[in-house]
Amino acid sequence: MNNHTLRVLEYEAVLERLAYLCKSVPGKRKASSLRPLTDIESIEYQFDLIAEMNDLFEAHGGPPDLSFDDLSLRLDQAKSAGEILDPKELLKYSNFFAIVNECQRLREQYTKLNEILAELVYPEDLHKEIEKSVDTDGSIKNSASSELYTIRKELGKIKIKLNTKFEKYLNSDMVSYLSDKLFTVREGRYVLPVRETDKGQVKGIIHDRSSSGATFFIEPSETVELNNCHRELETAEREEINRILRRLSEMLYISRDMVKDDIDLLSRLDFIAGCSRLAGELKANRPAFPDKAEINIKNGRHPILVLNSSRDGGEVVPLSVTMKTGSKILIITGPNTGGKTVALKTVGLLSLMGSSGLYVPADEGSSFVLFEKIFADIGDEQSIDSSLSTYSSHLSHIKTALDESDRGSLILFDELGAGTDPDEGSVIGQAVVEFLSDKGCYAVITTHHGRLKALAGKIHGVVNGSMEFDTDNLAPTFRFLPEIPGSSYAVEIAKRLGLCDKVTERALELLDRGESDITGLITELHQKSIELSKELDTARSEREKYESLKTELEEKLLNQRKSEKQYRRDQLEKTEELIECTKDELERLIEKARTKRSDVEALRSFRREIKSKLSRTREQIQKMAPRPSGEPARGLPGEDVYVVGVEVEGEVLEPADSAGRVKIRVGNVTMVTDLEKLIRKSAPGKKAAKTETRTDYAPEPGIELDIRGTTFEEAEPLIEKYLDDVSIAGFSQVTIIHGKGTGALRRKVQDYLSKNHRVESHRLGNWNEGSSGVSIVTLKADE
Repeated sequence: MNNHTLRVLEYEAVLERLAYLCKSVPGKRKASSLRPLTDIESIEYQFDLIAEMNDLFEAHGGPPDLSFDDLSLRLDQAKSAGEILDPKELLKYSNFFAIVNECQRLREQYTKLNEILAELVYPEDLHKEIEKSVDTDGSIKNSASSELYTIRKELGKIKIKLNTKFEKYLNSDMVSYLSDKLFTVREGRYVLPVRETDKGQVKGIIHDRSSSGATFFIEPSETVELNNCHRELETAEREEINRILRRLSEMLYISRDMVKDDIDLLSRLDFIAGCSRLAGELKANRPAFPDKAEINIKNGRHPILVLNSSRDGGEVVPLSVTMKTGSKILIITGPNTGGKTVALKTVGLLSLMGSSGLYVPADEGSSFVLFEKIFADIGDEQSIDSSLSTYSSHLSHIKTALDESDRGSLILFDELGAGTDPDEGSVIGQAVVEFLSDKGCYAVITTHHGRLKALAGKIHGVVNGSMEFDTDNLAPTFRFLPEIPGSSYAVEIAKRLGLCDKVTERALELLDRGESDITGLITELHQKSIELSKELDTARSEREKYESLKTELEEKLLNQRKSEKQYRRDQLEKTEELIECTKDELERLIEKARTKRSDVEALRSFRREIKSKLSRTREQIQKMAPRPSGEPARGLPGEDVYVVGVEVEGEVLEPADSAGRVKIRVGNVTMVTDLEKLIRKSAPGKKAAKTETRTDYAPEPGIELDIRGTTFEEAEPLIEKYLDDVSIAGFSQVTIIHGKGTGALRRKVQDYLSKNHRVESHRLGNWNEGSSGVSIVTLKADE
């Protein structure tokens, strides 16, 4: 990809933000050097890594802090120069090893990230050795070696003796000779500050003199031996510290290749984390690169505008564009400052981001073509140094694009034919469009030339598009209108800005009649588009009212069902209570009969009565939960069955497992239940006539709601009914299976669960529950 294209499409500005979001120096360098990839497999692999990183951020707040310097470069420099690393440098490597150790704990949770993490090698011995030797402030610990410990112990004793000795001097008559009542150290030796006039009164060695000459620093003769010992121990301490630092440095040099590999792996992880953070900032989604070569951008937003709007509080008007085999060349027209250039840049920049393995700020389902080359001519490229006019500079970039492009290229020309005579510029523009059509390139072209608007339908693959303009207020709306050409509204804007009527009226007279008719037609189309938009808004408002009414009615129906089920539950509880009392009475009579044979006949009579009561109770239960007649189901795939207790019909998907559990489909929902609860409706392959299937069932414990393969719009009503019923049934915890995939369905389900009034809390599954492919939902207790 040529650098000029990357610059004018502001690709480097995206990379600058990406680099900022990375934490490590080598991670930032990877971000800054990112370029579009050349094969779909590499792009999809990058997307998979970002998807898992998104999951990691949702579940655990992201990876450990990956802040570290370019330690690999410093290690090479120090090794080649034979340097000894200082303690603070060693601390950086120690902190890095701690990150390696922490990152290895993520290995079992994420498949794609594990391919990176599995290659990490944690140098535990080296890490512990540095931790044992270097303190957090950069000093060397006593535990670094037994020799250092011994030296410092002896040095401490000598310092105590010297301090004691000099404290005595300060409390003796000698203090009258001192310029200050204190002692100090010069060149590692304890000395007294003696006034110049009294230096002969203190016997010893002069080590220094103050800058004013008024004070001499004298080591008393009595302390020479102690000071000598102090200096020797300090020297021994420095030598031992140097030996320790050299040993640690050598250990690092020996492990250099391993350390460099770890740095490279963690910088890749940091780069992926940066990509995930950028996707979050841009509200970006994973793009697709389908086999059919087409661009389908759904509500795309220019990333730089998104970042600016988040700071300024503005709103970015989204762009939806479709370009496929029959519409490869899009010509965008419209007024100045109407958003034509932004639209063109958005198509180019999102294509670059997608092919670089970055999520794009567009809705889910947006697709792109993996272009081998992208050429762009945008803005004023006048160059004084090169003696090029604006037009010459444009032609230079156009020439490069025409010479080097092929069917696998995307061409972006802003204001094609501008900068020269309008008539000549328009014919050159038409010739360029014809040339690109013959080559089979994809192209987005903005222009003011009416001739280029008329090419749609005349040249294969050419379609029109425009940026909407509010003719009432003479202001752009920045909305893209597909298949409708636009007008420049030059005369209208001139009138609004106060240009005299005589000039504007004459301008309208001079305007070519055909072009005037086209301009009028375009204006009429824009007006109809605005009217349709208003009607659509009205329809949406009516739909919202309908949805509100629907919700209210469903709530009433739900309350009614809840009351009915509560009543049935109360009746069952009373029945159970009756049975228990009867059983207790029966047991008492049996016990009495054992002791009194004469009561046997009375017992038999009572048992007949109890039997009759139990029969009536069973009849009441059957009326509450009628069980259809039929033979027990065999649990074979394809068998139509009736689920007793849940009161729904379904189809067997898988045969019963060793525990007698069967997976069946009820409507669009999959559930698991016991084989003994199934009544056979029809044999496999002989389907009975289907009746409307109920999905408002009360699940048994352990039943899971499986919504994989659905969109959130399809799944939402199923989830709502499911939560209502399990809540009414008194369940405290259920499972919703949404799958992993891109994570989009999971995020919407999680957002829905956060707002549902029946949900106490929810979380992603543990590793043994389905990981991020399922949501474990805890329900609120009935009030």
